[in-house]
Amino acid sequence: MSTVSNVSSFRKITPGILASQRLAMSNDIPEIGKGEVAITLKRAAQPLGLSSTAYHILDILLGLSKSDDWQGDGRPVVAISNDKLASYVGRSKRTVIRAVKQLVEAGILAYRDSSTGRRWVHRNSNGEITHAYGLDFTPARIRYREIKRIADEWQAELNAEREAKRTITKTSRAIVDIIEATTEVDLSDFHDQMMAIRESERDNQWKATALQDLYDLLIEAMTEATETTPNSEKNGSMASEGDMDDTPLSNTTIPDSCTYKKRTSAAADEVEYPPDVAYGADMAPEREQAERVGAKTDRKPRSKRPGEADFTPSAALDGVSVSLLQSACTSVQSDFGVDFSSWQELMSAAEIMRIGIGLSERAYADACGKLGRHAAAGILVVVAEKTLRDPERISRPGGYFNACVDRAIDGKLALAKSVFGLLNGS
Repeated sequence: MSTVSNVSSFRKITPGILASQRLAMSNDIPEIGKGEVAITLKRAAQPLGLSSTAYHILDILLGLSKSDDWQGDGRPVVAISNDKLASYVGRSKRTVIRAVKQLVEAGILAYRDSSTGRRWVHRNSNGEITHAYGLDFTPARIRYREIKRIADEWQAELNAEREAKRTITKTSRAIVDIIEATTEVDLSDFHDQMMAIRESERDNQWKATALQDLYDLLIEAMTEATETTPNSEKNGSMASEGDMDDTPLSNTTIPDSCTYKKRTSAAADEVEYPPDVAYGADMAPEREQAERVGAKTDRKPRSKRPGEADFTPSAALDGVSVSLLQSACTSVQSDFGVDFSSWQELMSAAEIMRIGIGLSERAYADACGKLGRHAAAGILVVVAEKTLRDPERISRPGGYFNACVDRAIDGKLALAKSVFGLLNGS
């Protein structure tokens, strides 16, 4: 097919049209097929500034072109009138003419006009184009790598902007959670700085970086404050204390571990079971169990309270919120496939975490009875997170959990310090 690319005299020549005509007459055509070019052109439509009508017309022209014309040094030409395009896209003829011109000036198409202005394609017996007049896609083939780079850069900018927005939201929420959960230190200055950053007129990527730096400073301040607490948690001394009854549970049914056998006694958390009491699927109802161990049986059963999942205050959870745990325990959520944006979700996920670290059902039920469901779940998720991050340091998670429970009972567990340490480490 002839490489001559003519422009009718009735067209007003612009620098963009001339550039496309030069590309169409080039003989250096890369081996790029129709599919690759089509995908790249559509990805680059927005950074190239194409209007919705121009994009629609581009999609129609790509569909009308034949894949064989894009092979080798072929020059794909589409012969379709402006009237037909106008009927396809539901726009006026003048709008279509402007949209086609936009595609030409963007370096995607080139005009190949006949002397009469008509568009037509003649092929030989093998289906190869011998003469063609219409809209030529040769500029798009020649500029393929350049257009692909434009599309990739645009996508990278979109991803960076999206990630910056997520970081702003996530970091701001984490800062607010830490400030609200801390009462012994005045952190109002950090809140003021956070609001000043968010209200700034700078771009989102700058805001994300500034908020992350502010978050790091807040963690450092909290770490320094908790280090002055005399009853700080000593992780190394706990790892040696073991749970002799740690056995994995093969049952995959996930009940609510702390509501074991649906206790109905208002004082159920006060019952302490001696070692000779059986635990398992055949565990007796609470009234029979109480009679077996000599406990009082005149307790009145309670009905389910409204807002059962609401937070129950506990000294072991001072300075710790469920949002703080969610921000700190990222490995648990990703590795175990759980999410806990509320205390109810955290307690529901306790069975998965318990099985995941090899903690016995009895040990966890004892912790719930001694500390309450919320505190037991909070300690469990922190122990599970530490185990996932450093399994060599915590070789026996069950014993570590029991040691934490014992310290919490004695009022010596600084769970908030561990949570801030996890936040700082992540």
